[in-house]
Amino acid sequence: MDWYTAFKFLHVSTAIIWIGGAFIMVMFGVKAMRARNDAEMVAVVQQVGWAAERIYTPASIATALLGIVAATLGGLWSALWISLGLVGMVITIALGVLALTPRAKKVEAAGAVTAETVAISREILTLAKFDLVLLFVVVCDMVLKPAPSDYFTLAVMALVLVVAAALWVLPALRRPAVA
Repeated sequence: MDWYTAFKFLHVSTAIIWIGGAFIMVMFGVKAMRARNDAEMVAVVQQVGWAAERIYTPASIATALLGIVAATLGGLWSALWISLGLVGMVITIALGVLALTPRAKKVEAAGAVTAETVAISREILTLAKFDLVLLFVVVCDMVLKPAPSDYFTLAVMALVLVVAAALWVLPALRRPAVA
């Protein structure tokens, strides 16, 4: 096995941890939300606060760094799909670190189910749904490796992100922010 393959394996492994964990937490949040169980939804978000610091953030940073090493070793920096994947990862890491984690930590610190923690939990779940779609678009990009001439693939990936943003991000931006 060469170094490129080793780093690619590590890159994919940390991505699985990051995306798999995020997927499960979003599904638990959706389950609680559909059941109209505010206490369960807040409990899920409290778990997200714990997991963000110990699992998601380290796995996301490791995924990015290992991907950068693999792309360098593989001489892949001229490929469009590498640039798109990196941009997507930077956006999702920023969303996690700047928006999701601070909100989850606020809910975790509150330690109780209040109108405020329920509102923040709903906001987190809304943003996390978009983040998860973005993560899967990045995975799609990494697997399909679109070139600039792959108009259909690039258009579908962009359309998926636009629809997800319209469904979850834009409505969240229109709601008043929770203090």
